Amino acid sequence: MDTTIIMRIVLAVIGVMVFDIILTAIISSRNKAKMLHQLDIAQDGLKRHQKDNIHLKAELKRITSMDNLFFSRMIRLTSRLNPEEIGKEVTDLLASYLSADEIAVFLSDERGRKLSIVSHRGLVDEWIPKLVYQLHDKSKIGKVGVCFDKKLPISNQEFAMLGISEPFTIFNPKICYPLFYQEKKFGVIAIAREGDLEERERNLLGVVSAISGIALNNARIAHTDSLTQLYNIGYFRELLDTVLDSARRFERTISVAIIDLDNFKAYNDTFGHQAGDLLLMQVAQIFARHFNTNEIIARYGGDEFIVMCPDVTKHQAARIIGELLADLKNYDFTRGHDELQVTFSAGVSSYPVDAINAPEIIRMADLALYEAKGAGRNVIHIYRPKAAKI
Repeated sequence: MDTTIIMRIVLAVIGVMVFDIILTAIISSRNKAKMLHQLDIAQDGLKRHQKDNIHLKAELKRITSMDNLFFSRMIRLTSRLNPEEIGKEVTDLLASYLSADEIAVFLSDERGRKLSIVSHRGLVDEWIPKLVYQLHDKSKIGKVGVCFDKKLPISNQEFAMLGISEPFTIFNPKICYPLFYQEKKFGVIAIAREGDLEERERNLLGVVSAISGIALNNARIAHTDSLTQLYNIGYFRELLDTVLDSARRFERTISVAIIDLDNFKAYNDTFGHQAGDLLLMQVAQIFARHFNTNEIIARYGGDEFIVMCPDVTKHQAARIIGELLADLKNYDFTRGHDELQVTFSAGVSSYPVDAINAPEIIRMADLALYEAKGAGRNVIHIYRPKAAKI
């Protein structure tokens, strides 16, 4: 074969090999660049995931911390034995976890006739005395009253179906949650805000209202005399201190009366201790019905009762007690034993005329009671200071 032809063939083969090597190198370079680019993307993604993980860990830690704080506050709530303190705890807790313009906790009076604010956030203080829902008056019941009566959460939608209007222009809650335990109703949590509550917020409100109902029931048990279901003397003293603080600021009068059943020992000896206990329960119910919602009655101990009458002079209080004594004659407790007719003696004192603190007011009423007993019983005495000896 011609040498020239052979050289051309060799050169062509070499050219093809060189081209293939160059092409492979180019493709390899491109693949490498692509791989490097993909590696860069992967590294960027990893960095983002690492940042996201850090953020998620921080968020999880925050949520866990919130949960721990929430449950610790729930435990603290159940340990409260003062209704006003429970209301404040609920308000503070909800203010931390809900976005709300206004929060108000309402509690009912002992007879379940009205709901008044005990704690709030976002409301004007001057409104508080005006925001009282009257449960016996349909025109003044509002969402708060309906929620209390039905023991169910009430929002604008449910309320609109009832055809009842809100009694106050200064407060229009978005949703209300009841505070109750079993059959016992205590009050209502009312929330005012622009937007609807999220499911998480509704769940939180449900938990807080349920736990608050338990706390209020515990408080009621702690403050209630087990036999008569009236307040016990310990809680009465707390209430008297609170009312006295208000009376000092606003220069108001408070009267206190101590009532003692006459000849209770003879009644027990004749009919037995069970009958005596029944008498105390019946008398307690009669007493509770006689006084209005502003007046507070408690069992003082044994067969004695104690009454606080805000904004009432001792002469007015004596008249109120006198009407109760007259009313007691309409009941037959003696089963034909006229000599054991149920009557009582009472002593009355007042702030600031007779004393300036709770222990002294009670002591002066007790002194007046002692004089009533000495005067033959079935009588009411007003405390009168003895003339100073010269």
